[in-house]
Amino acid sequence: MYKVMIVDDESVIRQGLQSFVDWKSLDCELAATASNGTEAKDFLQSIQIDIVITDIKMPGMDGIELAKYIYENYPHTKVILLTAYADFAYAQSAIKYNVVDFLVKINPTEKIPEAVQKAKELIALQQKHLSEIRDKFIKEVFDNMISHPEVIVSKMKEHGIIIDHYIIAVFEMSDLAENHSETTSSEYSNFVSQLRHFSNLAFKDSQHYTSIISKNQLVSIVSFAYANEAEYTQFIPNKCREIMKMVDNFMNFAVHVGISQPHASSLELPEAFTEAKKALTNSLYHDIPISIYQSSDTTHYGLRSVPTHTYIDEIITYIQQENVAEASLKLSNLFDFYKENNVPIEHMKASGLLLCSMSFKLFTDPQWADVAFLNNESQTYAQIQHSKSMRDLFHILNNFIQSSIHLLSSQGNHSNYLVREVNKCIREHFNKQINLQFIAECVHVNSSYLSRLYKRETGEALMDSLNKYRIDMAKKILKNSALKIFEVAREVGIEDPAYFTHVFTKYTGLSPKAFKEKL
Repeated sequence: MYKVMIVDDESVIRQGLQSFVDWKSLDCELAATASNGTEAKDFLQSIQIDIVITDIKMPGMDGIELAKYIYENYPHTKVILLTAYADFAYAQSAIKYNVVDFLVKINPTEKIPEAVQKAKELIALQQKHLSEIRDKFIKEVFDNMISHPEVIVSKMKEHGIIIDHYIIAVFEMSDLAENHSETTSSEYSNFVSQLRHFSNLAFKDSQHYTSIISKNQLVSIVSFAYANEAEYTQFIPNKCREIMKMVDNFMNFAVHVGISQPHASSLELPEAFTEAKKALTNSLYHDIPISIYQSSDTTHYGLRSVPTHTYIDEIITYIQQENVAEASLKLSNLFDFYKENNVPIEHMKASGLLLCSMSFKLFTDPQWADVAFLNNESQTYAQIQHSKSMRDLFHILNNFIQSSIHLLSSQGNHSNYLVREVNKCIREHFNKQINLQFIAECVHVNSSYLSRLYKRETGEALMDSLNKYRIDMAKKILKNSALKIFEVAREVGIEDPAYFTHVFTKYTGLSPKAFKEKL
């Protein structure tokens, strides 16, 4: 409701306006009455007044002087002047103070509803304009476009933004693009405006400012007294849950929230916003509704400080083996590890980029030059970089793995079926003491014929391919285990350590020992 104050030195006028105007039907509350401008000033300093109805002629500070004072100090408060016929010309001098209307004191109750409605419309228009100005200002502060302390303080005063201690909450309607791909811009605006309305309802008993910062994001700055800091660190997450419940009941959108730590200075607004954004990112990636920024979350995971390479190497091996089930299972295991260890988002994306990069290297042969999937490498990387959640990233990588395996399994259109079977036999049995005869029996052909065919189709001797694969596997074992050289040799099907060293050096240019020392 709008709060109204009546100012008149005649008690009969004050009582008449109080008794004979149906303030409730006007959506107004009579918050105060004063007998002169000086008393009115005192009320204005202690109560938020929306509309002042004041007489012109009063002892002390008259109505014109009061209108001037309100114009200069409370620009959002609207003034309606009561005047006698003789004062009308004098009253018009108050136009420059944005007085809403002039009412003749003879039976003013008939004209007050119309004047109050006019004042309410101006307040609503002003609030909309002020809200837009505040949105713009807050966004510019968050983006560091306005950073000078004196400018921030003066602009906050100008826009009526008063914050003591505060916490910032950033809301994102994360499913807009996924579930409403055909939604128009005006509908997007409506959705976020409704979310803003829910936020204003939830925080209505607290000093707060809610601004829309993008088509599917808004931010609430909730102010509180220093003594209530502990209470508000619980209060704000609880209110955010109320907002999310309202959204769920009325809008069917998934909302994620990031909440900052408490801050005490308006100059810390960019820092608080950054904290809330980081918490929001964590909320999105780990698929949790609300995340509160923790300053202690500074653990850095290097690519080698978690077993990422081991997972990726195994996934690549399963891709080569065209084993969709095992590759997808290993990817799930990797993401389970991420979730259990709260691995940072940047690390997850870096690992995803590495996996895709290694997979694309499987298709370097010219025969793949015209395959559309392989020509979209940069698009795949962009999808990973722009993924909005841990779940999204998993789906992107899992779909990529399936597409890669599907492409490999269809290569019979490009190369000899027997070559594929030979390579499969090598992958499955490389760790045994196999030879050309064993492989020939594996694919059910004569060994001499197989040797000639393989060389013709691949340009490489079959035993060279076997040894190269063994050495590739040996390199992975050396990277990820503490096995001794002779034990690694046995793991890849070579019983003689000296021969293993000879073959390893031939294909890598380093002895196994030198290779391990370089890691």
